[in-house]
Amino acid sequence: MQLRRAEVGAVLDFLAEVDEIDDQEPYSAGLLARLRDLVPSAVVLYQEVDLGARRFGRVLSDDPGGEDADIDDQALYWTLGPCPITDYRIRTSDLTAIRMSDVIGRARWHELAIYRDYYRPYDVESFLDLGLAAGRDWHRSVVLMRERGDADYSERDRSVLEALRPHLRAREARAALRDALQNAPLGAALPAAAPEPNLTAREREIVALVAAGRTNAEIAGALWVAPGTVKKHLENVYVKLGVGSRAAAASRLREQFSVS
Repeated sequence: MQLRRAEVGAVLDFLAEVDEIDDQEPYSAGLLARLRDLVPSAVVLYQEVDLGARRFGRVLSDDPGGEDADIDDQALYWTLGPCPITDYRIRTSDLTAIRMSDVIGRARWHELAIYRDYYRPYDVESFLDLGLAAGRDWHRSVVLMRERGDADYSERDRSVLEALRPHLRAREARAALRDALQNAPLGAALPAAAPEPNLTAREREIVALVAAGRTNAEIAGALWVAPGTVKKHLENVYVKLGVGSRAAAASRLREQFSVS
């Protein structure tokens, strides 16, 4: 669905607002609260799901008081679930924005124990989930929820959420680069001047994620590209920087930022 002029304006306003937030993390209560206003919701969460261990690795909410809080009743969730959207992600590896109503009918959803005994007591019914990255046994996503009695999420809502994906990727890459630079050894001898590497924006993004310790598969998931594409970009980086390894490329990028 193509966004109309007013919706594009709303997305641009959102991006301008969240770029002013001085966060060390790509996702925070402030960003999630603004997303709640952009796509009206009762609750907005960022979650990291460990399917192998059947637990939530991290959950952040749009409530400043709930930031970094764990879900109190994880055991109940995993006894009854996971939810149909997670089942869909496992089956298809599709990370596009999807509604609960896209993967299960309303009547069947209401019959499930995870709805009846887990979500209904919180008065939650409608979901819109944007997959961010995934591996065989894990995935990360932003989840929007509406209460019973509210309208389901629309195609407009889904398109707006998808339009934010490149911006969220860029926030993740900047956070990864910041972490890599902060963790660089202090007092390391640096050249008096470092030549400007002729890297593209995507190549710098990939090297930043390498510096943060991400594997090619994890980088591919975060940037929504094939692992082979990541490998090809790194090969180009090695040639441009005159290095022969991932560690050397990350070190060169740290040097560039340290002297600039």
